[in-house]
Amino acid sequence: MDSIMIGLLVIFLPVLAFIGLMAWRSRVMLKLGLRNIPRRRAQTVLIIVGIMISTLIMAAAFGTGDTITFSIRKAAVDSLGTIDEIVVSARATADDSLGSSTYVPFERFTQLQQELAGLETIDGLAPGIGEFAPTVNSRTSLSEGQMRIAGVDIDTLEGFGRFQLEGGVDVRLEDLGSDEAYINEKAAEELEAVAGDELITFVDGVGIPFRVKGVVDKGGLAGDNSTLLVRLERAQAMFGREGQINSIIVSNRGDEFGGAELSDEVTSALRVLFTDREIATQLKSQLARPEVLRELVLIESGLSEDLQSDVALLRRELQSPGLSDELLSVLADDDVREKVLDGKIPDAHIKSTVGLICIDSKFPLDNYRS
Repeated sequence: MDSIMIGLLVIFLPVLAFIGLMAWRSRVMLKLGLRNIPRRRAQTVLIIVGIMISTLIMAAAFGTGDTITFSIRKAAVDSLGTIDEIVVSARATADDSLGSSTYVPFERFTQLQQELAGLETIDGLAPGIGEFAPTVNSRTSLSEGQMRIAGVDIDTLEGFGRFQLEGGVDVRLEDLGSDEAYINEKAAEELEAVAGDELITFVDGVGIPFRVKGVVDKGGLAGDNSTLLVRLERAQAMFGREGQINSIIVSNRGDEFGGAELSDEVTSALRVLFTDREIATQLKSQLARPEVLRELVLIESGLSEDLQSDVALLRRELQSPGLSDELLSVLADDDVREKVLDGKIPDAHIKSTVGLICIDSKFPLDNYRS
């Protein structure tokens, strides 16, 4: 809206100055133009009202668009906070599900830390566990059937900001005991819980008690839905997943808005790191065939602008020697795989191979099956 206003002012002010100059130099023309206003009052009123209504409609349209954009952006920022990317385990086959039960060894996070150490666009990297379990407040007898249990590593919170109580006071996860937890505002509302309440979380039919240490603002690591925050090692013990995690969260350099501008760059780097190069080499040999390249040319015109750019890059890299990072990144892109390769290329072997392109080969494939 601000840009449109500035652009219109740049056009309007010179035009207004030109008309004023003409009126000053030619008084007769000014009088001829103004005398029609009192002579044709009905027509004058109709023109003015019509212009006012059209201006109102246009301003309302732009204002509504800005309001919707702001609301969507605010909802995303409130929910994710400083989290810019979330890494979860890839599916090995179409039958595998992406859910809270898909785990990888903690050592994979340690390796990823080392691999991303030189990437200046990232200022935070943290492992975690996210599970859902029914939880009851012993005092109020209120329950939450889908309480999110978030296991947070207290040693890797740099770059993600601090947790704050509802009054704005910073809290330290380092002070959490093994039987203590923080809850977010949503959980406090659902359970009518306050600091000091005892919550019982049920895992495989066994009740695990927690004392509420405080209520923190929702969003970011604290989640947007009802969330119970515990130390990572406590969450691992609760779900029998010692030495394992099921998510890695990434914070880009900058604040909530500035970090989002770096998401494409960081995502490409992550895709390259998690790609199985042996399978990618096999896939490239299949896609580099002349009939497949011709098919890519034919379907390119019917795609969106972003996908056209990706397909053009794909064709160029397929015809180049070697296995470049750009090719690995575009092959691992969900839109390219689902809307171009899976949906348009009639080759069963390619479809079965492309599904494995983002499987990390550093650990056994069973680690990625639910």
